[in-house]
Amino acid sequence: MLWIAVSLVLVSGTMNALWNLFTKKSKHKQAYLSLIVIAANVLLIPLLLTQLVSRSYPPKVYVLLLMSMTAQATYAWMLSKVYALGDLSQVYPIQRGTGVLLIPLISVIFMGEQLSLWGWIGVSIIFIGILGLSEWKRVPSAGHAFQMKPILTAVGVGLCITSYVLIDKMTLQYVSPLILISVSNFGFMLGNSRTMLNVQVLTGEWRRNKRMILLGSILMPGSYFLFLVAMELAPVSHLAPIREVGTVMATLLGIWILKEKSGFRRLVTASAITAGIIVVGMSG
Repeated sequence: MLWIAVSLVLVSGTMNALWNLFTKKSKHKQAYLSLIVIAANVLLIPLLLTQLVSRSYPPKVYVLLLMSMTAQATYAWMLSKVYALGDLSQVYPIQRGTGVLLIPLISVIFMGEQLSLWGWIGVSIIFIGILGLSEWKRVPSAGHAFQMKPILTAVGVGLCITSYVLIDKMTLQYVSPLILISVSNFGFMLGNSRTMLNVQVLTGEWRRNKRMILLGSILMPGSYFLFLVAMELAPVSHLAPIREVGTVMATLLGIWILKEKSGFRRLVTASAITAGIIVVGMSG
């Protein structure tokens, strides 16, 4: 079961990197993020409402669903901001790397999961590699001070990811992955609700990036759905770091397709992340 879960997570991470690339390439980030969830929500929201009306859940389930929705809404809003501030290969490693250490640590301390010594070594390698990939930009005129705005925004995105992954892991005890995806997508839509009311902006983005929007509408919910299914098969402390294979993919996409700054350092750190992923996957 572990290797099935690992395979699902690897595919999930790659899909995640691709729709983030499309978001970075889009002209109006919030419009793009709004449009990619509309198609899925048309299908999923009626299913969600039917389930909520026909079944009676414990009160804490509704609290968890509301918390997940809030985390997704904040995530969607901050995601549109971070890609307007920094390069894909700069901010993606930071936002994904924030949870690499936090999720296993929290799940082990508070959720009763376990991670072997080699598992922790693998997580540490991934974390160090992601820090190397981030390549925080310096401002020479400011005495080599860090450009903090894109970095802090990326950390905020990472905290949102950490929050909804842990909340959703607990929620999966009571609802199916499909229902949880419905809630997540609805929250994601709320995070961009102001843009969704601007028909001119939405239609303009649709005309420019129709194909990317259609692909994103499959990749975005599909990526997280595969991750939710995997979380039902294996502990989240094992799976969350492995999903960061998307970090390597996003970095390479940023270098090759977006022509962002590259170098030997990025190749080395990407290799370190891959090694860490293999260690975590094999240690279990």
